[in-house]
Amino acid sequence: MLCGDDRTMIDPGLRSIVVRDDGLVGTLFLPAGPPPHPVVIAVGGSAPGIFALPALPLAAHGIATFALAYFGMEHLPKELKRIPLEYFGCAIRWLASREEIRPAAMGIAGGSRGGELALLIAATYREIKGVIGWAPSGLLYAGLSRTAEVPVSAWCHNGRDLPFARFEPTAVDWHQTPLRLTRGFVAGLSDTATASAAEIPVERINGPVLLISGTDDQVWPSNLLAEIATRRLRDRGHPFSVEHLSYEGAGHGIMPPHPHVAFGATHFVHPVTGLDFELGGTPELNAKASVDSWERIVKFFDERFAPL
Repeated sequence: MLCGDDRTMIDPGLRSIVVRDDGLVGTLFLPAGPPPHPVVIAVGGSAPGIFALPALPLAAHGIATFALAYFGMEHLPKELKRIPLEYFGCAIRWLASREEIRPAAMGIAGGSRGGELALLIAATYREIKGVIGWAPSGLLYAGLSRTAEVPVSAWCHNGRDLPFARFEPTAVDWHQTPLRLTRGFVAGLSDTATASAAEIPVERINGPVLLISGTDDQVWPSNLLAEIATRRLRDRGHPFSVEHLSYEGAGHGIMPPHPHVAFGATHFVHPVTGLDFELGGTPELNAKASVDSWERIVKFFDERFAPL
């Protein structure tokens, strides 16, 4: 089934295909060279829309990338609340049906809340054979709304809301600008029973896991939250490789290389809440971590999804 708007990109040989089939909203980036290609599903965080940042560098390396939106566009949920995991199962089946794709070589990558989501999807669908998470979480957290309200689950499966860990707003200085939210997440971990119930069953993941975080992340404690997933994987005898790249002094701004993205930002205004959030780290340390981790990511996919 061919989707519309198949366009040649600026880079010779690379193509982007706008996808609006089967209720999906995204863009499939196809590399040059003969198919079938390994593929990575890219999911973003709490900002709505398509997470296309890893697409060009991955496609340039020979890996197709399906940048998939899951809220805040067209007929999708308007907010990051009660997102059904079945939507991602549909994306997996759609990719597997395409002749350009090698279904046995399918991974997922996500940043921030997308890192949380990537672990959750891979723990739910065995078709996923490798996971990358930038500033991820091994715990599930509540949804995000434009208005103050009683927290609800960000994710649901088979009609059931999934449990989520606490965020403690009283631990945050709401008069500080930019806001530093990490203390609120750390304080919420004192509710150990709730945090334990919200752990992602990462041991179900059918492939290797590579997590990337900075020790000075001020959006949430991704270094600690990634370690929760790493520890659970190791404690439960995960049979595939597990690696957590922890970058001293880096913040939330570790990201894939992209010609139109600079590493100088230390804070950002969130598109949903309108609040100014501190990212943490320094431009120099964030850039160093981004470059070093990208080399590890390329090696990760080369080893897992070697060419036919």
